[in-house]
Amino acid sequence: MTDGVLTALNVLTERVAVLEAHRAAGDLMHRYAGALDDPDPQRLSLLFTRTGILRTPSAEYRGRSAIGGFFAAARERDTSDKRHFVCQPEIEAQESGIVSLRCYFLYTALGSGRSALGWGTYAAECLTDFGTAQFESLTIAVHGDADLSTARRLGPENSGQLTR
Repeated sequence: MTDGVLTALNVLTERVAVLEAHRAAGDLMHRYAGALDDPDPQRLSLLFTRTGILRTPSAEYRGRSAIGGFFAAARERDTSDKRHFVCQPEIEAQESGIVSLRCYFLYTALGSGRSALGWGTYAAECLTDFGTAQFESLTIAVHGDADLSTARRLGPENSGQLTR
């Protein structure tokens, strides 16, 4: 083979590796959303590397044990039935095997006497390897939460905004 063909093959190999890393990170975010819908702290913690970091609005958790503890405590506080929806993530390769991911999320919650809608953003650094990914870090920013049982629709003069 000529040098030009070898160079083209190397470039193609690198591009395929980047695409596989992007796909693995996107799949990880969807597995995370699914795991939140059927909350199992152990399953959720295994989506992180051993030294992974979870950042929430109130605290930072380091390592799988602390992360699993956070999810267990969160489930004890809020037993509502939730569904999480992740928007198409923006994914960018950082270095070999590391990609950053940013996306919006939306969740619905149905509990005793409460129906809620919440939204926010996720920002993650993901370690990818041969088509799989784990969170090195995940930052959750909740931008809003509305109790739908107390919200009401305004007239057309207010662009259909919801208010309490």
